[in-house]
Amino acid sequence: SRTDRIVFKLFGKDPNHFPNGGLRPQILNWLSHSPTDIESYIRPGCIILTVYLRLEESTWQELQDDLSSSLSRLLAISDDAFWRSGWVYTRVQHRIAFIYNGQIVLDAALPLTSRNHSWIGSVTPIAVSVSEKVQFIVKGYNLSRPTARLLCALEGKYLPQEATSDLLDSEHKEIQCLAFPCSVPDIAGRGFLEVEDHGLSGDFFPFIVAEQDVCLEIRTLESAVEASEFSDDSLVSSDKMGMKNQVLNFIHEMGWLLRRCSLRSRLSHTDLNSEIFPLTRFRWLMEFSMDHDWCAVVKKLLDVLFDGNVGSGEYSSVELAVLDMGLLHRAVRRRCRQMVELLLRYVPKQPIKKGSDRVLFRPDVVGPAGLTPLHIVASSDGSENLLDALTDDPGLVGVKAWKTLRDDAGSTPEDYAYLRGHYSYINLVQKKIEKIADTGHVVLDIPNVPTDINSNQKQNGNLKPTKLSSFQIGKTNVRPIKMQRPCIACDQQLSCRNSSLSLVYRPTMLSILAIAAIDRKGQAKAPRLGNALDRGPYCEEGQERNVINTTRGVCVRTLQQQNNRDAVFEIEMLSFMFTVKRMTTSGKRKQQR
Repeated sequence: SRTDRIVFKLFGKDPNHFPNGGLRPQILNWLSHSPTDIESYIRPGCIILTVYLRLEESTWQELQDDLSSSLSRLLAISDDAFWRSGWVYTRVQHRIAFIYNGQIVLDAALPLTSRNHSWIGSVTPIAVSVSEKVQFIVKGYNLSRPTARLLCALEGKYLPQEATSDLLDSEHKEIQCLAFPCSVPDIAGRGFLEVEDHGLSGDFFPFIVAEQDVCLEIRTLESAVEASEFSDDSLVSSDKMGMKNQVLNFIHEMGWLLRRCSLRSRLSHTDLNSEIFPLTRFRWLMEFSMDHDWCAVVKKLLDVLFDGNVGSGEYSSVELAVLDMGLLHRAVRRRCRQMVELLLRYVPKQPIKKGSDRVLFRPDVVGPAGLTPLHIVASSDGSENLLDALTDDPGLVGVKAWKTLRDDAGSTPEDYAYLRGHYSYINLVQKKIEKIADTGHVVLDIPNVPTDINSNQKQNGNLKPTKLSSFQIGKTNVRPIKMQRPCIACDQQLSCRNSSLSLVYRPTMLSILAIAAIDRKGQAKAPRLGNALDRGPYCEEGQERNVINTTRGVCVRTLQQQNNRDAVFEIEMLSFMFTVKRMTTSGKRKQQR
């Protein structure tokens, strides 16, 4: 099906002569209610009725091939003299007919090969913002004739022209270029630029009225229209004509959709189901926009869908219908990161279902053969940026599914990356997994931990411990301290130890506790060691003392650079308490021997 128009010019009549009930029911009855969309414009003077219709291609062909028979049916179903009196001029595509007092006196085809008639080849811009003053550049043939004039129609009205059309220079001698300024009202939808010659209708060209970001993306189609119309190469031109037809079809379909939205917003919620846009046509608009990587247009279409302007077709809900379109899979295959990020973060304005997750597009959504967008990216070369976007979704679903989500063959996205040798993908996701794990907390059960020690308590020796059940350390708040010499010393001690002994020994525990005792603000928390260090074997006494002193020195120097005297005092206390504990334990062992 496609959009075209039927033009009636009724001489000697005015709107007072309209039949009861209007002309729309008669036209729909004449066409057997086959139009899926209809829009009409009436100009004063002798009535010029322009009816834009969306009909099946076979219906248009029937009207054009046998216009006389079609008009005879219109005269037959008319109950009054509106169509049977006076002169009526009719045009369908390139065929015209005249009716006089109910009799068809002329039915002829316009010569398509000659360029004696006025014709519009292209219009720029093809999309304009609402409430904007715009200057259309119209290119075509015979536009500057004294008998020709341009008209702009939008939402049932003809817009006034603000100035006389100016003739501009053109690259082609035969092609004329006119500037047509006018002001666009605050109405989203679709308009038409029409050319009239000798008072009779000529050609027309559609344009879209929408938000600015939507218009900027749609305007990328202008070059394709001009290239198809004004190319010197006939072979290239014939190939590009198909692209032009697709562009015009998109403008018409987008226009019908926006018009439906406008009508529904103006209606008082009565008979809204009759204005629902079909899902099949919406799907074509969405796929066309996705294939051109139009993020703003896709978001506009999704908003229109969830506002209730589109039917669900054979699906139980529009949510299931849009998920079946596989938009995220399509965006991944087109390698469009901006589209992927838009879909992952898109949240409908109205909640989908009460209590359900409002996130519609997830990186773990399953497609054919159980493949998810993660599987597709993991097996594709040069898709690290897409993987980064898929694993950066708001719910962190992509990171969690990387190693667990399996396709029909039982393979995870990580398996695909291994098979294709995409180790950079594996490293990228692994870093994110580790980063998520590092945001947790470590809980050390250390009894009798003092919560606060001020300088007065230190001088008076009055330390009153407060018993806590645990000592929590946020991993992200711990600043690692570089210890080159202690690490070497520890390695040497480990290499000399018996292999049957545990690798965790007291100096290591001391350094961990010393570092953990300092929070992000530089305030010290000094836990009493007590029986907390009564676990694990000792290394030899001299070796242990060297490691303790080295670790203590590194901690003290670091804290002195930060001018944190309280923390230095607490580290010194830790070291002293550990030494006393070690000597006490050593004395007990000698007595036992």
